[in-house]
Amino acid sequence: MPSPSGSLPTGEGGGRGRFLMLTIRQLYPILSNHQKLSEKRSPMLTQGKVAKFMVYLMCGLLVMYLIGISISFALIATDVKSATAYEFMYSFLPFTMTLDFFARFMLQQTPSQQVKPYVLLPIPRYTCIDFFIIRSLLSYGNLVMMFLYVPFALMAVVFAEGIWLTILFLLGFYVIELIVSQAYSIFRTLVSHNMLYWIGIIPILALVASPLFFNADWSLTVSIDRLFRGYTHLGGWICRGNVIAWCSMLAILCIVTAINRRLQHKFVYAELSREEKAMKVSTKQSFKFLNEWGVIGEFLRLELFSIRRNKNVRKTFISSNVIVLVLSLLCSFSSVYDDLGMVRFWLIYNFSIYGAMMLLRIMTFEGNYIERLMMGHHAIEKLLIAKFYFYSAILLFPFILMIPMLITGKATLLMLFSYMAYTAGVGNFLFMQLAVYNKQTAPLNQKFTGRTMVENSWIMIFIEILAFTMPLLLVKIFTVFASENTAYIILLFIGLAFIGTHRLWLGNTYKRLNKRKYENIEAMMATRS
Repeated sequence: MPSPSGSLPTGEGGGRGRFLMLTIRQLYPILSNHQKLSEKRSPMLTQGKVAKFMVYLMCGLLVMYLIGISISFALIATDVKSATAYEFMYSFLPFTMTLDFFARFMLQQTPSQQVKPYVLLPIPRYTCIDFFIIRSLLSYGNLVMMFLYVPFALMAVVFAEGIWLTILFLLGFYVIELIVSQAYSIFRTLVSHNMLYWIGIIPILALVASPLFFNADWSLTVSIDRLFRGYTHLGGWICRGNVIAWCSMLAILCIVTAINRRLQHKFVYAELSREEKAMKVSTKQSFKFLNEWGVIGEFLRLELFSIRRNKNVRKTFISSNVIVLVLSLLCSFSSVYDDLGMVRFWLIYNFSIYGAMMLLRIMTFEGNYIERLMMGHHAIEKLLIAKFYFYSAILLFPFILMIPMLITGKATLLMLFSYMAYTAGVGNFLFMQLAVYNKQTAPLNQKFTGRTMVENSWIMIFIEILAFTMPLLLVKIFTVFASENTAYIILLFIGLAFIGTHRLWLGNTYKRLNKRKYENIEAMMATRS
């Protein structure tokens, strides 16, 4: 039996033989204890505690929001005559499933992201994967959406339909949550392997929304009422204990769990056993125009090479470009964002995407070779200047994409220039302060077994919120005392002031970083994959 301390079992026959015979039931408490110890010993513990508090605070607000929606739905359901209360709630299933699926991208890790420390241990091949899959099924995250269903059941179902139907009502939703959890894990793993798998979300969403398009005779017509009726009938079968409905749900859960198990194992062990390919280095110098910039030009070349050659950096950069493209098209051609307040929000959001996705993790990729950078005289300072130039220049891309907003009348040229200048100056200033505080190394190429890149610092969260909200507040305040154009001119000059003084504040950032260099180097080396 495993020891209470969580240490690996040994014996006269050798620890390896005894360990190979351990079952998942025996290993579960050991590996659970290891996970707790790993969190306690993490170099990011101090920052992580504050970040966790803020995450818990936001989760608390989310829970209150879900309870409020649940109460509203319960009050509406009592007045609905065409369906029972439980059928009414199940009619919204395609929307809650979709919301739950995409919300998991912010918080839930796949088993393959956590398994690296254990895969080389002398244990059965699937044991580690099984442990993390079981842990994901038993995760409290699968209960979050129950705050939407439980209050509804207590108000609208239990007294009208009885306790047994209420249990089936809640249990049905819980099984669906587990299916979504495993489907998310499969999809996230595939997307991490190749961004083209994002296309696979289309047939999945089409399957979920299939009642929207097809009649009973399979003729193709679009009807939102038919979508609601289809899931209303499904909810009725589940809550009345229909054997076919329950067997189908449990079969789907078993199938997606088995697929997830096989997929996680395949990709994790493929990455661990892969051979590094020798990189062909061209003798022809690239980006010759950067030679005129001296050392800063070399760091600009390093930034471009890092995006081209390193998988995780390239994937993050491509994702940033895709988001900017989609948001620009939506802002320019969709009528949803015609309101002036929404236009302002999406403008600053669009310009800040590169900072939020790339600069927010400044120095984390460089953590893989941070000790070499520290050896150069003022090398880090030159690196910061190069990054500032690169991520300021790249703001021309969203600016060009949003030019159609000038034609449609949603924005003015002054408005676009002011937000771009503000983001290049103040926005980049805020994001680049994280060069001092980021102490966790992000893997350059490892996808499945590398450390997660989830923001674990409360400073990250604070700066991100500040970068998105401060320009909106400034414009709101300025428009109280002056015209809208005057507010944009002030915002433009604030941005230009920070751009003009970038050498001063980047020099200050470098000095503060230099005071913490030994602490940061130690933490970055400790968190390398």
